Amino acid sequence: MSRYLIKTTDVYRVDTLAEVEQFHSELKSDANFELDSFGYKQKQVKQKGEIIDEYCLVTVKKIFNCEKEPMSNIDIAYEKESLF
Repeated sequence: MSRYLIKTTDVYRVDTLAEVEQFHSELKSDANFELDSFGYKQKQVKQKGEIIDEYCLVTVKKIFNCEKEPMSNIDIAYEKESLF
């Protein structure tokens, strides 16, 4: 049985707008996939009407293979790094 990864949608939390721009540049130059779309939303965490934290949620769509004629097998590995 053959299985080909066609595309993915990933959502990342990024701390600042400067990091969002840097991340976008890195993704555009990555030869492992074609960047289909890139978007972000700024989020604020409020407590008693006061902003206590800000971050961005970045949504990235990546294309790995053509749906009609896939040309490569893609292995995805997820590694979780502990923050503590």
